[in-house]
Amino acid sequence: MKEERSSPQRVRIAVIGSSRVGKSALIVRYLTRRYIGEYHSNTDLLYRQTVPINGNSIELEVIDVSGSSLDKFPAEQIQWADACLLVYSVTDRSSFEYAVDILNTLKASSLQGSPAHGASPAAMPVALLANKTDLDHLRQVPFKEGQAISAAHGASFSEASVADNSGDLYRCVDRLLAEVRTPQRTRKFSVTKMLGSLIGGSTNNNQLPRGSVVACPRVPAPSRPPLAAAAP
Repeated sequence: MKEERSSPQRVRIAVIGSSRVGKSALIVRYLTRRYIGEYHSNTDLLYRQTVPINGNSIELEVIDVSGSSLDKFPAEQIQWADACLLVYSVTDRSSFEYAVDILNTLKASSLQGSPAHGASPAAMPVALLANKTDLDHLRQVPFKEGQAISAAHGASFSEASVADNSGDLYRCVDRLLAEVRTPQRTRKFSVTKMLGSLIGGSTNNNQLPRGSVVACPRVPAPSRPPLAAAAP
């Protein structure tokens, strides 16, 4: 009899942030070590790849949540995910304020206490990543401010430059993956199931080494008033 091989753990991350903070470039850099420069999409993108973490293989799925609809809280994407990575640019204070609004809404809502994430709000790891430190001369958000807001919300914090291939980028994502203790959860919503035929058979996918990326139909998120800007 052939010895059965266990399937790799599946971990799902939602990457959230305003437009042009470098979310897509960050994901592609982490998965392929390549840099794609400025990239903008008005739809969510799903990336899928097997990555090694602490000597184990993980089947990683990442939703790059489009920043084109900032008036809608990405509830469905967060319910789908095992962890959230919030990204802002150190050169754009409004992108930082949006990330803070997401953190505040997560803290105030019951999303993290849903069946997808267990009973405890601390069950889903959250990380805050400040990108574009290579443009420090244009900085609008001090390091200590990002660090303080992360500590107040129980999120890890890192600053990095995707353009410069900063090691802090990889350490941030690796740490977030390592914090996911129970990736095989029951969810109310499954992007993977909905996109199964696309991942398996689409001829239009942009192929990444050992993985794939597909455009997601816009995930239906509940409408809500625009998130209030953080107090100055």
